[in-house]
Amino acid sequence: MLSLRTLVGAVAALALVVVAPSPVRAQGVTTGALTGTITDESGQGVEGAQVQLRNARTGLNIGTISRASGLYSIQGIAPDNDYTIVVRRIGYGPQTRTGVVIPLGQTRREDFKLGREAAVLSTVTVTATTDPIINASKSGATTTISDSALRRLPTLNRNFSDFVQLVPQVSTTTGYLSGGGVNLRQNAIQIDGAQSGDLFGLGTTGQPGSQANAKSIPLDAVKEYQVLLSPYDVRQGNFGGLLINAVTKSGTNEFHGSVYANTRNQNLTRSQAYLNDFSQQQFSASLGGPIMKDKLFFFVTGELQRLKTPALGAFIGSDAPIVSQASIDGLNNIMST
Repeated sequence: MLSLRTLVGAVAALALVVVAPSPVRAQGVTTGALTGTITDESGQGVEGAQVQLRNARTGLNIGTISRASGLYSIQGIAPDNDYTIVVRRIGYGPQTRTGVVIPLGQTRREDFKLGREAAVLSTVTVTATTDPIINASKSGATTTISDSALRRLPTLNRNFSDFVQLVPQVSTTTGYLSGGGVNLRQNAIQIDGAQSGDLFGLGTTGQPGSQANAKSIPLDAVKEYQVLLSPYDVRQGNFGGLLINAVTKSGTNEFHGSVYANTRNQNLTRSQAYLNDFSQQQFSASLGGPIMKDKLFFFVTGELQRLKTPALGAFIGSDAPIVSQASIDGLNNIMST
């Protein structure tokens, strides 16, 4: 019989495998970054200012110090939409900015202007301008499908790659995902930085087993992903069409879960006497939360799909079968003798 200590150790080890901490992720591919400048009222850079970045849901704390020019940079940040930035410097009033979004594979810019401590600030207005054409953090045509979009957008198959069709440069007129007119076999899929594509291109989604309607991971496990076409970035490669760069969810300091079930049959599509029954059932559940608050989390999810659909193409007994019954009987006679 296993002791309580052995059982707790096994659960903790399993959690470490399921949700690896963000520092081990490939930097820049499965993470984001934060940069900006800190200046005083005269526009001069503030050196030695402390920049603290915190995610209240996971307890993540990352800090850095500004340079002589006032520039600061934080790399390897897990993408999320609820970060808080606190900037402090002796002799200046601190500033706090909440609800900061760190997108996947991109660098978010947040500039700060600090006032002297003795000054009384009734209102602080921060105005940021960006050039829509020239952006140093952009390295090619990129579209990000956020966590919010994954929750709100409809999908019949609950496949995270369904939303790739929203990208203007992607075509599905041939039934395959074609990025910029390139064949499906030149696409690539990354999940948490690991390759997860179908090298032979047997299916229509580019995922292994997609010809049998299989999926790489459940939709509930995807936090967000990018669709990249010809990025001028040495961190990305080995594809000629499009790249789906997805990251998975992890637990937070609060328990969250979901349960989903869906059923479709021929009564909702098309019912004909000469067609076999059609049925599609999907079930999924997920649960995430803390094992040790601010330190260790778990997230588990599973999905089950049952599909019964009429066969496609010619068959024995149809008006124009590819192989006649006489040919089959003749082959059986030859093989038996």
